[in-house]
Amino acid sequence: LGANSIQNDYDRILGLGYNGIGNFLTSESQTKTSYNTQNYATFSYTRRLNFYLNYVSVRKNYYTTPSAVQGDLTYVFVFDPQFTTYCDNLANTNAKPFVNDRDLLGYFTDNEINFNQDQLQLLVRDLPAGDPSRDSALVFAASRGLTANDCINYTANVTEQMKQDFATQMANHYYRIVSAAIRKYDPNHLLLGSRLNGRPRAIQNVVNASEKYMDVTSVNFYDKYNPDEQISYVNWTNDKPCLVTEFYIKDVNFSLTTAQSGAGWYVNSQPDRGKFYQNTCLQLLKNKCYIGWQYFKYQDDTDSNKGIISGGGSEYTAMTAYMDSLNEQVYRLCDFYDGKTRRPVVGTKTKILEASEDTYVIPGATSTATYGTTADLEVRNYSLESYRREAFFKFKLGALKDSIQYLKHAELDLTCTVSDATVRSVFVTGLMDNSWSEQTLNGALRNANTDWSNGYNRLASVKTAVSTGLNTFDVSTWVNDMAKGGTISFKVMDLINTTAAIKFASRRNSDPAKTPKLILTFYDPKLTDVQQLKSNSENRLSQNPASGMVTITGNDLTSVELLNLNGQVIYKTTQNRIELSSYSKGIYLIRIKTSDFKTIVNKLVIK
Repeated sequence: LGANSIQNDYDRILGLGYNGIGNFLTSESQTKTSYNTQNYATFSYTRRLNFYLNYVSVRKNYYTTPSAVQGDLTYVFVFDPQFTTYCDNLANTNAKPFVNDRDLLGYFTDNEINFNQDQLQLLVRDLPAGDPSRDSALVFAASRGLTANDCINYTANVTEQMKQDFATQMANHYYRIVSAAIRKYDPNHLLLGSRLNGRPRAIQNVVNASEKYMDVTSVNFYDKYNPDEQISYVNWTNDKPCLVTEFYIKDVNFSLTTAQSGAGWYVNSQPDRGKFYQNTCLQLLKNKCYIGWQYFKYQDDTDSNKGIISGGGSEYTAMTAYMDSLNEQVYRLCDFYDGKTRRPVVGTKTKILEASEDTYVIPGATSTATYGTTADLEVRNYSLESYRREAFFKFKLGALKDSIQYLKHAELDLTCTVSDATVRSVFVTGLMDNSWSEQTLNGALRNANTDWSNGYNRLASVKTAVSTGLNTFDVSTWVNDMAKGGTISFKVMDLINTTAAIKFASRRNSDPAKTPKLILTFYDPKLTDVQQLKSNSENRLSQNPASGMVTITGNDLTSVELLNLNGQVIYKTTQNRIELSSYSKGIYLIRIKTSDFKTIVNKLVIK
């Protein structure tokens, strides 16, 4: 991310359907807590601890290391006894402080370590006698009947399998050391692997070593054209969680005279970049083992078209339209490829709430005018505070607050009555303090209240020229979290300086269709599918399909109900058995309530 535009970059990535920032930040400090304080939605990030990449630069402080080898990542010194101590100290310093960070997904341990076939030769040939890593290599060589000369010259006695076995031994040792170091100080977050690449990625036992000690095996993927050529093989993933941590594609037209830097493939246009993205991600989704991917990178290098945005900050919309299209459908695509319906289509009902209060303010410590009786609410940003306008909306939930557990979606509908062609960045933010009144709220009161004056808790935005007519904003997270008090408040503001205000219809507008509305869509709790959606889905039926008798397992039952597909209870008991002979063949539901207040719904087929 760019150091000078971090908040805007976060907004843009969220808008493209990503749910995390990944790893490639300008600095490790650019976490949600430090820089993404504006957005209310949870946005994960990852950290890279670089156990080995940091150790190799300081190894010379512990062992006599030839100058030609110092700091050279070609060599892998994980057998050094000091490496274990170094990892423990680094985890204590860099993992322990994050143990309770809710937005941290997990840790990458390193990036692209050379667990490859060269290591047996390199360590014996280029390190001095008595070096601990050289000695470890010689112990391995002796176990295979090899001499130092065999290793130095890679004679015919050294087989390909031996080279791979030594690389595997190194990988196992590394992953065991770093996993123990992190788990000692942070048991709460995922171990995301070391981002395997190239030759190490092609040694299956190195991959298996990652799978043994890491929660997720991460992989940088460039040298193959698509995942089905290697990392989607069944034997590569071994039914273990995997994550692609680097891939990108370049438009050849970016530079027709010189080669672009980086390993990514070339395509003929920006739309083709988007199609490449979709093809790669669809193959990952089909595999079932991939839990996600990180696109590398956000902004172009000066000499290469790798990014989502150009060096000047312009988004490659012809490409990102394809990204957005796939990203927003990921979970339904998972269902499609798995042949399951984890997100069932269930009945819903919609409630429309009119604003109970609304107004706009002109910020400023001396601004005492109120605008709670106007038909239109102004929104504008400008360098002079007295030219700014911010709109406020309040909704009373009433009895609906008790139904929030069934909330599917909440949207704020605002009708723009006056606009122009100016590009804007209009945001809806949530307000914690609902005590404001449309009759009394003014700029001075707004300035004195931190919650009313700040720009935090951003929920949704329009980042273009705002069109007249209906504008909808997704505010589901805020309503879901803040509905307990029975009142919900929002502020609407613009972030881009403009000379003219846009206007939204207030609750006093003469046309009822234009007044501000909070649209709440609920799953219908009367439908049995909702109970199934909200309940623990563990199977409690001893046999299914069943005939004659069905037994419900477990000794924690308080009641058992048999329902038809219309949701009607046709039999109820406190016993763990139901006699089925009096019921017709077909599909039924069994709803089980337990002593710890769980509700479990199982589908039953009577044959």
